[in-house]
Amino acid sequence: MKQEDILAALRDNRPFAGLAGVRVLSVLDDPRETQTFDVKLLLSSGNATVEVYGEIKNACTPKLVQEIAPWLARMKAARPEAAFALICPALSPESQAICAEHQIDFIDLVGNVSIAVPGKFVLQRVGLKPKAALRASSYRDPFAGRASRVLRVLLQRPGEWTLTHIAKELEEESRRSQLGAWNFAISLGSISKTLRSLEEQLLVRRRGSPVVLAEPGRLLLRWAEKYRERYRGYLRGSLTCPNMYGDDLGAVVRGLRDAATGSILAFTGAAAAATRAPFGDLDAIEVFADRPAAARFCSTVPSAPSYHPPLRFLQPYDAGVFMYGQVVGEVPLVSDLQTYLDLYARGGRDAKQAEFFLEKVILPRWRLP
Repeated sequence: MKQEDILAALRDNRPFAGLAGVRVLSVLDDPRETQTFDVKLLLSSGNATVEVYGEIKNACTPKLVQEIAPWLARMKAARPEAAFALICPALSPESQAICAEHQIDFIDLVGNVSIAVPGKFVLQRVGLKPKAALRASSYRDPFAGRASRVLRVLLQRPGEWTLTHIAKELEEESRRSQLGAWNFAISLGSISKTLRSLEEQLLVRRRGSPVVLAEPGRLLLRWAEKYRERYRGYLRGSLTCPNMYGDDLGAVVRGLRDAATGSILAFTGAAAAATRAPFGDLDAIEVFADRPAAARFCSTVPSAPSYHPPLRFLQPYDAGVFMYGQVVGEVPLVSDLQTYLDLYARGGRDAKQAEFFLEKVILPRWRLP
């Protein structure tokens, strides 16, 4: 979005739509009036009026916000009678949190606003989510598709990684995969863009050339939140059928292979978690399998009622779901990370099991030297 478009939105009062009595009285972008800022607003709310000096940015990543926050804080301390705001098309909750931590004013075109001039003017509205057009960013989404394979490498062994070491690890995991023949490799350019996006979101930090994942739990939780947003779409493409085999995953495996010879599959969610950290009864047995194989299997299952937890077949959204998976006995299981993601995305009791699984299985491995 161009700066002219943002200025036009401010003149149209768009960020303040729905806020009774709040309106922009004037918008000035003449450098002689803005004192090195991009824009100067005269903002009115009821009987109060305040000058707002705005710094316009097309993309407000957490890293950018953290870098600009000290300067805006100094300006605000020097002139407490005015507001000094960061103005963006869309501010993520993480960026808003950094603004709040540093007491920085902000305005975005979605309608999230925080302006505070003590004793004179206070205006706040947060929690609004942007439409797709405003969410667009020049940075790669590290939580989607092939890019998420980089996250799997970082979270499998948190620590210090270089771009070439990540590429080599993806190639090696392709060779040692226990869940069938997969090529997990992606280009160096894709890895670089993913790392840049993670760095902009303050989820990894640079230490010279390598990146360091100092807080794996924060990255995993952010990924789980994003995954949950997409999970409903994954469920719409799933197939569910009665289960003739009970809770015995070995029996389920044998039945699946008889009906869909050669298909690649792996258990996830509560069924996978139960093999490593039993928590409670199963509501469903979730399996990653290609849709044709799942359809062939479901067509062989009698329609008679079953008292066993049903089988739910999920179409893999990317080959990465099979990274770091393992076969225990004859039972193929996704990685601990993928198990956690699918538990967290289900919500309710499964979300509680996700917490239990994180504490009992994932965190102890991260704490190892």
